[in-house]
Amino acid sequence: VTVTLDPSTASPWLIVSEDLTSVTCRSIKEYSTNSPNKFDKCPCVLGSEGFSSGRHSWVVDIGKKTDWNLGVASESANRKGIIVLNPDHGYWSIVLRHEDEYSACNNEGWTALEPKTTPKKLLVSLDYEAGKVTFYNADDMSHIYTFIDKFTEKIFPYFNPFHNRTTKNSDPLRICLL
Repeated sequence: VTVTLDPSTASPWLIVSEDLTSVTCRSIKEYSTNSPNKFDKCPCVLGSEGFSSGRHSWVVDIGKKTDWNLGVASESANRKGIIVLNPDHGYWSIVLRHEDEYSACNNEGWTALEPKTTPKKLLVSLDYEAGKVTFYNADDMSHIYTFIDKFTEKIFPYFNPFHNRTTKNSDPLRICLL
């Protein structure tokens, strides 16, 4: 399965590419929507296909971005207002802040991560039946973090290119073809 982005879930702060493989933040909110599918406040977008069984992997080129959130979200995860990133709220994700602060977003809080090398691409791997979401540095396949949980509904790829006012974070998040 090739992962693509679902523009019907994209926040009004985002620009999704025509080929549905990359996402960037706008400098201003383009429009407002009451669509129940769309994220309204946080610059997030989901993958176009959800998974309720099997193993699925995708690689995201993060380039030189200084801030981002990546992972998976449950079908019922809140998309309105401020998003709480933890499994209890339907999000299994890792984040990068300030160029070098990696964290896993757990129910108990954020756990600091120390990748062996700075990733330019991340591999996200979902094993639905095993209840695992695993993150790897796709450049050297070094393990970064694994969430273990029990999934009870469809799980979607989750992307947030994280808006900030600096041009250092203006690169897109880009899904790579496997």
